[in-house]
Amino acid sequence: MRGRFKGVYCASVTPMRGEAVDTAALVAHLHALKADSCDGVLLMGTTGEGPSLALAEREAIVEAAVAAKTGLSIMAGTGTPNLPETIQATRRAFELGADAVVVIPPYYFCTATEAGLLAYYRAVMDAAVPEGKTLFAYHIPQVSGVSVPPSLLVKLSLLYGDRFGGVKDSGGDMGYAGGLITTAPDLDVFVGSEKLLLTGLQQGAAGCITAGANVLAAQAAAVYRSWQAGEDAEAAQNTLSAARTILDGYAPAPSSLKALLALKYGGESWDVRPPLMPLPDDQRAELVEKFSAR
Repeated sequence: MRGRFKGVYCASVTPMRGEAVDTAALVAHLHALKADSCDGVLLMGTTGEGPSLALAEREAIVEAAVAAKTGLSIMAGTGTPNLPETIQATRRAFELGADAVVVIPPYYFCTATEAGLLAYYRAVMDAAVPEGKTLFAYHIPQVSGVSVPPSLLVKLSLLYGDRFGGVKDSGGDMGYAGGLITTAPDLDVFVGSEKLLLTGLQQGAAGCITAGANVLAAQAAAVYRSWQAGEDAEAAQNTLSAARTILDGYAPAPSSLKALLALKYGGESWDVRPPLMPLPDDQRAELVEKFSAR
């Protein structure tokens, strides 16, 4: 059913102690996100360091999140550069109880044609997405090197109906999302930045799936709930955008967000996996100061 997924979704970090994924810390974080009015969570996306995780680790993360019964809708990032592992990860995510998957196009072969991408997504859909479950594409060309053409999304929607939900659009261009909403209103479009949340909602987006929601879920939810209620959400959006601007100054997102979550939760579960590195001490201190003073 279209519209089953909507609202504020957090592209969650993956807590780690050294090289080990800490599922207990993840579950605690998910409960906190629910308390902050998140509607759902995307596990193992870009912010969740999905490309750095082994398939067995991905399974353990989904299993822990589903077993926690937080009330959050669970999306799992299952895209890899190769088709067999993407099918395997997608199938297992659904077997373990995920509600939806988000599949990035196969990166590395950046000159792949639309016909090739269609064949890739069709193979995943046919082999791993059962009735009643949903696959979303993931458009983040500045990271993946591969754009997801709107025409491809329309074709998948026509072929698979409700089993193909739409797109997480992290391209940063509201023209892409707005054009897709206009030309394919049956698709659910999630914007990938808090800065675009209200504009996206006004144009017909389903909501947002964002990295910043790890620490800004309550503020993003305030924008969404105000808009739902027909209230003026501009002030809340301005506050949210200002906070996201601070975060955007400290890359990569997993490192900066884990620095803030270490401050929020304490403990030793906030390492990043190489090739990512922790923020340098001076940048960490600067980020914490700016974020605390907002």
